[in-house]
Amino acid sequence: MKQITGRGTMAALTALPFAVALTVELVLFAVLRDRLPDPLATHFAGTVPDGFTGLTGFAVLSAGLTVGTGALFVLATTRGATFARWSVVTAYGTVGLVGSALVSVLLVNADATDAAADARMPVWHQIGALLVGVVLGLAGWLVTRRLTLPESLSGQDGAATGRLDLADGEVAGWTRTISSRPLALLGLALTVLGCALVVPVGGPVAVPLALLGLLMLNFSSVTVTVGPRGLGVSPAVLPRPRIRVPLADMSEASSRPISPLGDFGGWGWRIRPGATGIILRSGEALVVKRASGREIAVTVDDSATAAALLNSLIPRTAGTVPAVPPTGTTSTDASTRP
Repeated sequence: MKQITGRGTMAALTALPFAVALTVELVLFAVLRDRLPDPLATHFAGTVPDGFTGLTGFAVLSAGLTVGTGALFVLATTRGATFARWSVVTAYGTVGLVGSALVSVLLVNADATDAAADARMPVWHQIGALLVGVVLGLAGWLVTRRLTLPESLSGQDGAATGRLDLADGEVAGWTRTISSRPLALLGLALTVLGCALVVPVGGPVAVPLALLGLLMLNFSSVTVTVGPRGLGVSPAVLPRPRIRVPLADMSEASSRPISPLGDFGGWGWRIRPGATGIILRSGEALVVKRASGREIAVTVDDSATAAALLNSLIPRTAGTVPAVPPTGTTSTDASTRP
């Protein structure tokens, strides 16, 4: 019988490198404290410092960053087995990069001859942090190779959605619009912040920030359409970018619960091995399996009706009779016409 790795084991594996990094940071800070200037040089333009933080503030912020990042990765790892493998790899790589950078900040400040302004961040420190991140990410991948994890989203099979009882030649369509207020508010805030920073900070920082906000606004509401043309998902504001999956490229559809962090590592347009997701909330989602085996998941209300309609239409492209018994289910959002 196959033994599935439990949540406790996954949480421990994910938290381990963060605990080690936190210990190294705190011990090194305590050892070097008498040699550190106050404030510390904490941001560098190339090798020269251009940003400074108080000694106590740096200790609190670095510990908080390590603990907070670790907690987020542990949460993502234990909420869904599918994402867990890649969450561990990403967690190890992240803690390697961030932890090395924080250690470098302490070391170069300890070597400053007079004040923090004399500190220099050698290029080899920056390259070393990247290499540590890559090496630890590889270590995380090797660790997960020994784990047995379920491969489906949320570790669950799709719900039995059946099919709609359509007469020969009858055509049906289904459409829903799903929105995310938090994503819309975050997009609006980033857009406004980007515009406000154009003058004091400059375009290289402000423009990408504003564009990111506009992108979030565009994806804060999407329209999902199911019908003879297959599945269509497009932003409710602009027509692009959008997803189109024809019936001929589908093998089956189902309705199943989705955890944004556990299954896809967050909200929005997400891509992970074996699946693409338009994830605006947690809860039920329409999941379409393509002929290639890759899945597309869209969180939307009444996903069971959409899946049942697709399961009724998919066999028509191959001229076969569906093996799934009809449910006779209808929906106020599904319209049929002869």
